[in-house]
Amino acid sequence: MINARRIVSPEDGLYAECVRIYEESFPYEERRDTAEMTEYLSDARFHFIVFYEQREEDGPAGFFTFWDFGSGYLYGEHFAVNPSLRGRGTGTAILDYIKSMDIPMILEIEPPCEDDGMTLRRRLFYERNGFILNPYEHVQPAYHEDARPVPMRIMTWPYVFSEEEYDRFRTDQISIMP
Repeated sequence: MINARRIVSPEDGLYAECVRIYEESFPYEERRDTAEMTEYLSDARFHFIVFYEQREEDGPAGFFTFWDFGSGYLYGEHFAVNPSLRGRGTGTAILDYIKSMDIPMILEIEPPCEDDGMTLRRRLFYERNGFILNPYEHVQPAYHEDARPVPMRIMTWPYVFSEEEYDRFRTDQISIMP
């Protein structure tokens, strides 16, 4: 059983722990500055969903941040499971919750590499959960002035996005970058 709710304020009791998980789970080049992300909590398009098991007091099981630009899809920007709960079905439960909104979704992953077991496991995890690797060459814009854009791959649910849908996503994504 997993519970969920939206975080809308940095004073939320679970936010600080989610930020810790965020900073541990994503390399500098693939994450927003925490202050910038905190500012977005008040943006109606940005959704920071925290997940917890039985009681909130036990801390977050994970989180999923996504953008809803009103374009007919959700952009899953960041998703992480508390390291102590990985491998127990928590990630699948979180994705099931998000997919229950029944809105097509797009997200980015590192290019799967045969020499990097983590990138392969991540792709397979998403595929087991119904996501499809798309054919588009994609580069995540830089989150920081001192960072470079990051080559990524696109995965979508429940179908492969058309080139027009992908182009709409790129326009939307660029609009929210620093």
